[in-house]
Amino acid sequence: MKNKGNLFIIIFSGVFLFVGIIFLATGIITFFLNRSFAENAEEIPAMISEISSYRGSDHEIKHRVYVTYTYAGRTYGNIPLNFYSSNMYEGKEILILCDPENPEHIGTKGGVMLLCGIFSGMGLLFTGISLVPIGNSLRKVSLRRRLRNSGRKLYATVEEIVQNRSLSMNGRHPYVIYCTYRDDYRDTLYRFKSSNIWTNPDPVLHPGDTIPVYVEEANYRHYFVDTESIINRKIEDYT
Repeated sequence: MKNKGNLFIIIFSGVFLFVGIIFLATGIITFFLNRSFAENAEEIPAMISEISSYRGSDHEIKHRVYVTYTYAGRTYGNIPLNFYSSNMYEGKEILILCDPENPEHIGTKGGVMLLCGIFSGMGLLFTGISLVPIGNSLRKVSLRRRLRNSGRKLYATVEEIVQNRSLSMNGRHPYVIYCTYRDDYRDTLYRFKSSNIWTNPDPVLHPGDTIPVYVEEANYRHYFVDTESIINRKIEDYT
């Protein structure tokens, strides 16, 4: 049960981390390649000769920009710029970067920074997303250890056992246990929810049974339902 939960976190985080690393690596490579180009290129004036529009695979309107310019006495017409901004229009004069060794290799300072920024930003986003479940898992482990050592142990009554259909792994959904504990001294009914359980608890737990819950004495919001002590001890799930 515990291993399946960890496996889900590892798979989820691993996919996002892998994609994030790819984006970050692409951003870094793009930066160094374009830095080399920018250091050796010459800045020259050019005129926007054409702006064509098309619909991309995401159904958004995109634009292709073509420029005409003269370098070393030769005119280059309708060369794709591979950069667009909303303030561009046909006939506008702009500054471009031109590679002296290959004058048809052009770019703009803004385009270089935008491209690097997009890849790096996406890389940081995906990497950050991958770290969230890992961080949550570590916090839960730390909380459980602290509550086991210094928390209060209650015996709550199982209210219901349901499947969490918002999560799925190999076509299977985890289970969640809802349980309640009545504190007669405080005249308060507390309701708790377990973490996701990847083993069906039905053989050993049913509504009306009791289950250990560890809580922080001063704040019952900090708690965990100890499903492992019951399910792991009585069920060996090799599926």
